[in-house]
Amino acid sequence: MTSVWRLDSLPSDVLILIFNYCHAFDLVRLSEVCIRFYFLIREDTLWKRRSNQALVTNQVSELFRERCNPLLCLRTRWHVSNNWKYGKFKKKCIFSQKAKLMPWIQLTADTLWWSGGDRLCGFKRDEHRNGTVLVFNEKDIGSDICKFVTKDDYILTGHRNGSLKFWTKAKRGDDHICFSIDRAHSTDVNDVDKIGSIFISGSGDGLVKVWKLSSKRFADPPMASINVRDRIWSVKADPSGLKFAVGSSGNGEGTPLNIFDMECCSISNVLMVNWRRGAGILDMVWDNENTLLTCGYDTYIRKWDLRSGMCVSKWGDPTGATLYCISSDYNYTLISGTQFNCKAVLWDQRQKQYAQIYFLNWRRSSPIYSIAFDSCHLYGATDQHLTELTFSGYAYNEINYKEMLTYEFVHLNS
Repeated sequence: MTSVWRLDSLPSDVLILIFNYCHAFDLVRLSEVCIRFYFLIREDTLWKRRSNQALVTNQVSELFRERCNPLLCLRTRWHVSNNWKYGKFKKKCIFSQKAKLMPWIQLTADTLWWSGGDRLCGFKRDEHRNGTVLVFNEKDIGSDICKFVTKDDYILTGHRNGSLKFWTKAKRGDDHICFSIDRAHSTDVNDVDKIGSIFISGSGDGLVKVWKLSSKRFADPPMASINVRDRIWSVKADPSGLKFAVGSSGNGEGTPLNIFDMECCSISNVLMVNWRRGAGILDMVWDNENTLLTCGYDTYIRKWDLRSGMCVSKWGDPTGATLYCISSDYNYTLISGTQFNCKAVLWDQRQKQYAQIYFLNWRRSSPIYSIAFDSCHLYGATDQHLTELTFSGYAYNEINYKEMLTYEFVHLNS
């Protein structure tokens, strides 16, 4: 009599080979068949290849992992990535105010930092202290904050009156401020960045200044002052600290994007593209020391290869909106904050089309002025609200705006 072979009686290595041909949805179902399948499918072996290609959750970059809370195991990455792709999330308003502002946010693993007007706050991300707010002293802030950056144990803020301030994150009573440079610029400081002991400021007066931090309570006079002859919107130092990028309004004589050498503060790269007038750069991110991502008034995210000086890829906003801000996982994933209807757009650098759209507040027309994300969360700051989308759950309703908009487009053109 011929013996009957059962799937659950096969050796584990044979089962793994079979399971490798299964779709991730099927693996989830197979894990419910029996205890042996459950523990076998929970192993990282079956999920490594799938998770390393996942959108948002691959966590390859150390810089990205530093802001992820929590870090995800291989099996969980695929599930959370699937939620991002199909619009399965939970929405929460962290903070709101009556006044309309142009806020900015920065994300770390333990704190979400927010500035708006003359306020600077930190919202703790620890689940046991969720909602705890660290508020900096408004009388020390003085003039409204335009932009800020969090690096190491410090926060560097650029202000509407042209001043720069250094703050410590450590709580010492109400004393957070380290020092202030009151006349760093003659007008609003539209962006700042810091790498090591060097920090950079760019202003509406057309000047970029490079400073050296000599101690915790003192900064030397600027090492260099560069006149771009155009209103500056963004400045970013590359991860190696060897160069920095300057984005301007695009209304001056030169191009709106320039790359400078950090040591001699001279132009190190000429980026070749036919810019239209007013195609200003509002935000930028260094994916690595040779790759820069920019966005702004021309409605495109552009990917620059500094080795060739060329724009190697570009992605146009699906509704032709100005892109106010951009965030990256330093690998495949991009998210842009746009001009209309509190709309954020998810991008996969390996694809030409956008991956998904999220409306942080469906009923409002505000731009998203600043955006940040980790593997499980998306944070967006609009004129009156700070909103969190969470993608790590299992019972969220699907809000697939990409599919809805595609259907409407096809229906209207049929």
